[in-house]
Amino acid sequence: MNNPILILATRFSWPHPIWNSRSVNEYNEWLEERLFLFEHYTAKSLANCYQKPDYWVILINANQINIHRRLENVLSRTGCNYILAPYEGLSIPRTITKACNDISYPANIITTNLDADDLISSDFFAVLRSLDYPCEGNACVSFCSGSNYMPDLDLYFHSSYPCNPFLSLYETCRSEGEVQSVYFRMHTDIMRFTAHHLMPRSYYPMWASVVHGGNLANNSLIDTNRISFRETSLLHQRFGMLS
Repeated sequence: MNNPILILATRFSWPHPIWNSRSVNEYNEWLEERLFLFEHYTAKSLANCYQKPDYWVILINANQINIHRRLENVLSRTGCNYILAPYEGLSIPRTITKACNDISYPANIITTNLDADDLISSDFFAVLRSLDYPCEGNACVSFCSGSNYMPDLDLYFHSSYPCNPFLSLYETCRSEGEVQSVYFRMHTDIMRFTAHHLMPRSYYPMWASVVHGGNLANNSLIDTNRISFRETSLLHQRFGMLS
């Protein structure tokens, strides 16, 4: 088998139980904010990557025709091979393999998670493709070095931990049914269930969590901000924030 197939997956509007008790207006307001963040951060970041993933699977809720069209308008400017994958009752791993149905097996597969409001470095996929992967078993890839980006301050703060949300999973799969994907466990404990761990050294932050008012989980990161990077313009360049 040749080079691994790189699949980036983003849960844009994948169904979540939290919306069962919320109003339609609240959900629509959330979607509008999500679209803004996705266009101004995540999509720019992917457009800035000098090597792209082979597939970018955007996981969305069912029957979102208007969102579908607006996402396509944004995604068409990234230079990525994107696929909009609506929820059809399948798990995320099965939805991903169904979306990437032209993959020939056996295959080496790498799936990467990227939230719809975050950033990755311009060399993220180039480094992923260059690593020396094990011949047998799966491997979790973690770029430990990252950052928290505070738009209001226009500052990046140092953040480093192995079980971050920007993990990738390498798998050697004989068939489509063997693909587990990076979503088979929570990012906080996936390393306990993988045979190998790769933590490439990097001289810059490889990712940035964008801390904004619409994400309470990210707001908790504010308490972890201790040291800021002074090279803001350089990091903007690496994360695609200059365009």
